[in-house]
Amino acid sequence: MRSLTDAVCQTRTQLSDGARWDLIIIGAGITGAGIARAAAQRGYRTLLLERGDLAGGTSNFSSKMVHGGLRYLGQGHFRLTRQAARARERLRQRWPDIITPLPYYLMHHKGRGPGPWPMRLVLWIYYLISGAARCHRPRWLTPEQLATRLPAFNLAPNLGANHYFDAVCDDSHLVLRTLEEAVAQGADLCHYTEVTALRRKGDRVTGVTIDLNGTPCQLAASMVVNATGVWADDLTELPEGLTIRPLRGSHLVFDQRDLPLPASLTVFHPRDKRVVFCYPWAGTTVLGTTDLDHLADKSAPARCSAEERDYLLELLPLLGVTQPPPIISSWSGLRPIVSPARSDGKQAAPSSASREHLVWESPGLVNVTGGKLTTFVEMAEEVLACAEEQGHLPEPQPQPDRILTRRTCLDGSTLGDSLVPRHELVHWARHGAIHQLSDLLLRRTRLGWVLGTGLRSYQAEIQRLCQTALPWDESRWQREWQAYWQQFIQYHQEPNDG
Repeated sequence: MRSLTDAVCQTRTQLSDGARWDLIIIGAGITGAGIARAAAQRGYRTLLLERGDLAGGTSNFSSKMVHGGLRYLGQGHFRLTRQAARARERLRQRWPDIITPLPYYLMHHKGRGPGPWPMRLVLWIYYLISGAARCHRPRWLTPEQLATRLPAFNLAPNLGANHYFDAVCDDSHLVLRTLEEAVAQGADLCHYTEVTALRRKGDRVTGVTIDLNGTPCQLAASMVVNATGVWADDLTELPEGLTIRPLRGSHLVFDQRDLPLPASLTVFHPRDKRVVFCYPWAGTTVLGTTDLDHLADKSAPARCSAEERDYLLELLPLLGVTQPPPIISSWSGLRPIVSPARSDGKQAAPSSASREHLVWESPGLVNVTGGKLTTFVEMAEEVLACAEEQGHLPEPQPQPDRILTRRTCLDGSTLGDSLVPRHELVHWARHGAIHQLSDLLLRRTRLGWVLGTGLRSYQAEIQRLCQTALPWDESRWQREWQAYWQQFIQYHQEPNDG
């Protein structure tokens, strides 16, 4: 089976003026990866292009939760919640090593958020429409039971908690596994290759222009799919009356020994009664997310502001944590929310904005943006149905579905306090299409997020382990380390007011 490294190398040799594919997909986040896999399985000659790294955008900065959207059910979005909850169960069954059940304790404090009993009814509806296993049915925890399950915390006075289940994942690894399956089905893949324009003949899109090592290159396609998420309107306009509203969500990462949690705590924020989560992930504890309009340049990496940091830290006293522990790292992502354009500038509160996706098309082109991580498979099917309806694609030649599972573990030893096995680091260095060091440390593995500045202690070991897989000379290694730390310090460690 071709690795991602092999797929990118082989695809680059095919990129030349006049090269043709049945389907060219722009954007290698979870949406584009899902479309590429579904298209390749149908037998279409498929090319996926990405201007940055694989899973380098929104799909790398989510809350890592594969859920049905309990909040959306409370807002009356029953169809979206039902679709997402059932999709969660299908994904969990397909990739149990990436998507795992996680218990949630929805904590209730007097005067904040809905009462315990109305939420218990909502949670039972949520459970029943999902088709989840019987062992995941919701339960009630008294204040005494909650305190017993969280012995490390001196909880503020509370009414107890509703205990329910959702799922957690590694969002970047979900994208990578989907891409590996797409490549196994025959899809071509090339990252760090920017699409600079759509090619047209009359009113029909006939391909794309890419920047190939500084030189414009024309690629032809029967159909083009724009799956660039929050950046979709950079290539084409949205339907009249609609706009993409970038919402920023930021998260703080702590050492799990400072905030030891057996479950995700779902808490209503004391300031605005928004739901915020504190949950275990990849050997750390994560606090998030915020939800606010991103007014900065969306082409630059999003940053966690000092205001967002302070907002999230306000939750810790509810857990009896009066002195915030050290922050290991932070991440911020942009959600592509489709919103009606209003002349008066007034919009719904960010947390109330619909997470429904939007598919729109023109001759030779299908665009998609918005939606949820959980429903990416259903979104891919909808996009391909629209592409096929235009009649430009050849007759599909379906192939059997190929489900890839966890690789055999050759060495269970991990690097430092992380949960990243050394053999995984070497595997991704060799097979993960690594273009720069941050690809390996932030997206193929999560060493940068979970170790923070503690990663400095392992620089020599990482270089030694990966030297044969990434045959960079000493000068290149030092440049890569310098570039990595500049990026980490600027965007992933110190919250600022930007």
